[in-house]
Amino acid sequence: MTGLVALVAVALALPMALIVDNDQRAAFVSRLEVEVMTAASIMASQPQAQWAVTAADVAQQTGARVVVVDPALQLIADSEQSALDRSFNRPEITSALAGLLSSDVRYSTTLGVDLRSVAAPVVQRETIVAAVRLSLPESDVDSLVARTRLSLAGFVVAVVIAAALVAWILANSISAPLRRVADVAAVLPEDLDARAEESEGPAEVRVVARTLNQTASRLSGIVRRQQRVAADASHHLRTPLTGIRLRLEAIEEVAAESAVRRDAGAAIAEVDRLNRRIDQILALARSDSGETSYAIDVRGVVQDRVAQAELIANSRGISVTADLGPGDLVVRSARGAVGGAVDELLGNALAYARTSISIDAYRDGSSVRIDVADDGPGVAEVDRPRIFDRFVRTDSAVSGGSGLGLALVRESAEAVGGDAWAEEGGTGGLRVCTRWPLATPGEAPDPTRR
Repeated sequence: MTGLVALVAVALALPMALIVDNDQRAAFVSRLEVEVMTAASIMASQPQAQWAVTAADVAQQTGARVVVVDPALQLIADSEQSALDRSFNRPEITSALAGLLSSDVRYSTTLGVDLRSVAAPVVQRETIVAAVRLSLPESDVDSLVARTRLSLAGFVVAVVIAAALVAWILANSISAPLRRVADVAAVLPEDLDARAEESEGPAEVRVVARTLNQTASRLSGIVRRQQRVAADASHHLRTPLTGIRLRLEAIEEVAAESAVRRDAGAAIAEVDRLNRRIDQILALARSDSGETSYAIDVRGVVQDRVAQAELIANSRGISVTADLGPGDLVVRSARGAVGGAVDELLGNALAYARTSISIDAYRDGSSVRIDVADDGPGVAEVDRPRIFDRFVRTDSAVSGGSGLGLALVRESAEAVGGDAWAEEGGTGGLRVCTRWPLATPGEAPDPTRR
C-alpha cells in the first residue's frame, strides 16, 4: 500500500512540478511587467528631474535594478547610481522606445549571471520620451522555483509517511490477531485446552480463530475419549489378569508334577508379558495425546534404571556400565517418558546382549544424548530405520516381542522435539541413540520424579 501510494504521489508530483515551474516563472515575469508599467505610468506624470527618485523607490519596493534611457539611448536615471550620460543600448530598451512592452533573458558579462529584464515606454503628450527597465538575476526565479519544488517534495514525503502509517495500522490490526491465533495453533500439540480469542481482528481472522477452536475442541474430545477407553481397558484387563496370575502361582506351588509346575510358570510369564504389552499400549496412547512436558533429571533416571537392570543382567552374566557426562543433564519430556524410554532400551539390550551393555548420557549442543549399546548380533543396516515402526519385527528379532518398545522410545522423544535412531555398536552389536531437548530455565520438574 505504501509503495503504491508513493508511486502515485511521484507520478502526480512530476507533472505538477513542471506546471508549478512554468507558473512560477510566468508569475515572476508578469509581476515585473506590472511593476515596470506602473513605474512608466508614474514617470509619465512627472518631470524628468523626479525620475531618479521614482527609480530608487521602485527599486527599493521590487528589489530590481531600475534604469531610465532617453530616445538617444543615453542613461538618464539608475537606481544603482551608476555614471549617467552614457550610452545604454540594449535590445529590450530599443523595443520599449519603439512602443513595445518587452521581456528578455540574457547573460550579463558585467555581473556574470543571467538577467531577466522587462522594459516599457514612458509616454508624455502622446510621445515616447524614455524607456524604463527593471532587471533581476534569473537566479531569483530559480530560487523561488526551487523552494516550490522543495515544498512539493515535502508534501509527497508527508503523503507517503501518512500512507505508511495508515498501512501499518491496518496491517497490524490484521496481523496481530492472526499472530495470536498462530501462537495458539503452535501450542495446541502440547496443550489441547489452548483456545484463540474469537472477538479480535477482522471478520476473516475471527472465523479462523473460531474454526481453530472448534477443531481443538473436537481433537481434545477424541484424545480424552481415547484415554478413557485405554484406561478402562487397562482396568478391566488387569483385574482378571491379576486373578489368573494368583491362581497360576497357587497351582505352581501345590502341583506335584514338575511338568505342571513348568507349565504354570510359563503361563505366569505370559501373563506378565501381557501386562507389559498393556503398559506399552497405554504409554503410546499418552504419547499420542501430547501430555504436558516437565524438566527431567536424566542422571537420576539413568542411575535408577541401571541399578534395576543390573539385577537381571548379573543373573545372566551380563555387565552393565553407565557413563554419565559432566554438568546438568536436565531435559524436557512428558511425565515418565525418559524413564520409560531407558527401560525399553535396557530391556531390548538385555534380550540380545551376550556379555555387556553400556549406556551413555551426555550433553550434545542444545540437547542430551542417551545411547544404549549391546554386543549382540546387531541389526542389518537396511532394517535399522524400520525397527522404530509400530509392530515391526525383523527376522533376527527374538521371540516374544510385540514391536512396540522402540516405537514408544522414538515417539516419546519426537513428542518434545527430540529424535531416536539406531547404528552399529562399537563391539559389533547395536547402539540405539536418543536425543532429548534441554529443559528451559524455570520449567516445572516432574512431580513424580521419574
